[in-house]
Amino acid sequence: MKNKKIFEILELLDELTSGREVLVKNYAIKSGLSERTIRRYIQDLREFFGEDTIFSISQGSYICKNKELFQRFVAPNERQDESEKLIDMLHIINPGFSKFMPHTYKKVDDKLKKELASVFLIKGSPHEQSPNLKIFGLIQKAIKFRRYCDLTYNETVLKNVKIIKIIYSKGNWQLATLCDTHENNGYKVLRLCFIKDVVIKKAQFYIDDYTENFVRNSETFMDGYKKEPYECVVAVSPNVAKYFEQKRFFHSQKIVGKCKNGWVKISYEITSDEMMIMQLRRWFPDMVVLSPISLRDNFSKILENYNKSLNEFD
Repeated sequence: MKNKKIFEILELLDELTSGREVLVKNYAIKSGLSERTIRRYIQDLREFFGEDTIFSISQGSYICKNKELFQRFVAPNERQDESEKLIDMLHIINPGFSKFMPHTYKKVDDKLKKELASVFLIKGSPHEQSPNLKIFGLIQKAIKFRRYCDLTYNETVLKNVKIIKIIYSKGNWQLATLCDTHENNGYKVLRLCFIKDVVIKKAQFYIDDYTENFVRNSETFMDGYKKEPYECVVAVSPNVAKYFEQKRFFHSQKIVGKCKNGWVKISYEITSDEMMIMQLRRWFPDMVVLSPISLRDNFSKILENYNKSLNEFD
């Protein structure tokens, strides 16, 4: 309900800044909102942007003087910290609001969706505490204007980083980045909360369509960047096979047969062994790796390290 209110008022703001006269009675029919609710939302917007920005030209009729108000509010510029304005606005609309970018942003009209999608990729309903606004605002601007950055990540300084997108997924704010490293061809996902400082540089960069699509469509943060897919085959026990029959955990999942012991054989197309590690951890001991051998060896090392750690408590 709280999220619904936020997007209702943002859609009203977009309507007001279209340059057209907004008749409360007509907008109520169009939006499904009551006339009383619309008037209350207009008053909220006036309190935030100023009484003189939205004025009544007749009873039940409103118009906005500044057609660029919505654009400046949603899309940051290089001179204003629009991230903080967004936070403030959401608190006014819904006092105590702290999640500030719920996954339901997709319900907003195409104009807002386009502006947000250029910076954010929301996957899931936010639970993590809102990030540092100063850091968040700098990162947002760096993405919007495609600027290289130097990031202080924990105690390490990462130079000339291309920040591609802010991602919210599985309870954490993340950054999809490209930097000068041979590991995974330079692609790395960073936890935003561990970034202590951001220095935006003047130099700009270009992101090609492959990279944009890779970030948008990757299934894990461990997907191989600019790497050819290869087959991974696992077997799952009869205890958990029903879950794989009902749900695909990766798009490429295929049930390819049964083993002699009754376990179900499943095939995936992956671009790195690390993609499957979390699945193996999740389903252990009811999932085993049949191929590739490299993945089997990697997971065996994880189990060896676990046993070593366990032995320290004997």
